[in-house]
Amino acid sequence: ELCGIEGGWTRLAYLDMSDSTMSCPSGFRLYETGGVRACGRPVGGPSCASITFPSNGISYSEVCGRVVGYQYRSSDAVDTRFISNILHNDINSYYVDGVSITRGYPRQHIWTLMAGISDSYYT
Repeated sequence: ELCGIEGGWTRLAYLDMSDSTMSCPSGFRLYETGGVRACGRPVGGPSCASITFPSNGISYSEVCGRVVGYQYRSSDAVDTRFISNILHNDINSYYVDGVSITRGYPRQHIWTLMAGISDSYYT
């Protein structure tokens, strides 16, 4: 069971893109290929898309969730061949090809799903 069965869990967000009636949040682009529907950033190149799910004043001590990610095109956010990537160590910038879960202001990191090229890509 996701997140256990005890405790008072409150759902702040729900997005199931396998449901054809669901739309991507504002600021995101829908990608559809091979029967898979996924939301992502709207343009190529260095950029990001974000959404805030407010807790509406509910206090919490744990965060639980599930993310399913799909790679589209190349994943190069941490590729050392690109000199600009040395600047991508800021949680308030586009520092990862993937999904980052943060909380609060200033942002505090909770969890990241990062896409990457395989170890054998350059060999």
